[in-house]
Amino acid sequence: MKKHDILKLLSDQTRYDIFMKLLEYDSLVVSEIQELLNIKQANCSKHLKKLKIFNVVKSKREKNMVRYSIRDDFLDNHEYLIRYLLL
Repeated sequence: MKKHDILKLLSDQTRYDIFMKLLEYDSLVVSEIQELLNIKQANCSKHLKKLKIFNVVKSKREKNMVRYSIRDDFLDNHEYLIRYLLL
C-alpha cells in the first residue's frame, strides 16, 4: 500500500479515530469502539471492514465477538507515517 493510499484511507475522521483507538488500546471489539467513539454499530463495522480490506487491521473471533487490532506488518512497514499521524 502506498503512502497516499493510506492517507486517503485515514482521511475519513471515523476511520482515523478507530485507527488511533486501536493504537492506544492494542485491540478492541466493536462494542468497545462504539462506546469510545460514540458511533453506531453499523457505521463502526463499515469502517472496520474497509480497514481490513486494505490490510490495516486484523480480526480474531472470540466466542460471539470479533476483536480487532492493527496488523503488525502494517505497523512495521509504515512506522514513519504512523509517527507523522501521532504528531
